[in-house]
Amino acid sequence: MTGIPEGIISIALDAMGGDHGPSVTVPAALKAIGISGVAVALVGDPSAIQAELDKYDTPAKQLVKVIPSDGVVDESESPARAFRSKPNASIFVAAGVVKMGKAVGFVSMGSTGASIAAATVVYGTLNGIDRGALGGPVVGYAPNTVIIDLGTNVDTRPGLLVDFAALGNIMSKLIYKNENPRIALLSVGSEEGKGNTLVKETTELLNSTDLNFIGNIEPNDLPNGRAEVVLCDGFVGNVILKLTEGLGDAIVSHIKEALGESEESKKLSKEIFERMNILEAFGGGPLLGVNGLAIVGHGASGVNAVANAIGTAKFVVETGLIEAQQAELDRIRKEVSH
Repeated sequence: MTGIPEGIISIALDAMGGDHGPSVTVPAALKAIGISGVAVALVGDPSAIQAELDKYDTPAKQLVKVIPSDGVVDESESPARAFRSKPNASIFVAAGVVKMGKAVGFVSMGSTGASIAAATVVYGTLNGIDRGALGGPVVGYAPNTVIIDLGTNVDTRPGLLVDFAALGNIMSKLIYKNENPRIALLSVGSEEGKGNTLVKETTELLNSTDLNFIGNIEPNDLPNGRAEVVLCDGFVGNVILKLTEGLGDAIVSHIKEALGESEESKKLSKEIFERMNILEAFGGGPLLGVNGLAIVGHGASGVNAVANAIGTAKFVVETGLIEAQQAELDRIRKEVSH
């Protein structure tokens, strides 16, 4: 990656992350370079990465740089412990590449916890945020609905949900071009006063802001796009995410069993999969609330999803979302304090 033409941005990719490692991340990087016009820093085991690069004869390789790392953080490992015992693991080195200004952000399909730990420790968090939050659209029938949090903060306090509302509001405006996003709390009933203590206390705080807060919505409202930003704690959000993915897989399997391997079956299965698994189209979502860009994707992602995640990283940089978050947080916190 020497002599990158002016105007081309560089993305760091955790080449060892995900279920497939370099066999997927390397061709994905080459594909992303061709589609998105970016340069990619592949972080990982140099010999494993080079072995994959040698399989391809493409000009895109001129915009690839291999950056050595040592070790991989597994999903079963404690992220905090891994940061101490494996400081040179691929995800931590990828975050360091960004911190040093050699890339504008990192993409990883590896351990979600490790990605969050890397971004939190290496980048640092926005003022008043203890830990970043994952947010994005997960229900394909409502592709403009951002759900926050999707699993980062399983225990959440009302003030933090208000912060998520501010982050979701600016994300919806800049990325999905919604001028005045409707913001709702996910609850067991749409009526005011329905829900647990967290929902009720958060409702009070949100009512004191100028956000377009519309109250509660129920899970069955999610596919209808009743709100552009839906707030919940990470425990509930992760259940929604995994249920949606599981339903998509189950429906596709049922279609194949009922219709066989016909063209109609394949077409319908593809349509349902794309509708139910919208993350495939984006490849991953940005970690909100940290001082830098981190796109976190699914471990089972294939070449297309990883390439899309690199494209998403470029797009998020161009929207100015990372820089705009702190200003929106400060504005909403000021209203709540009054």
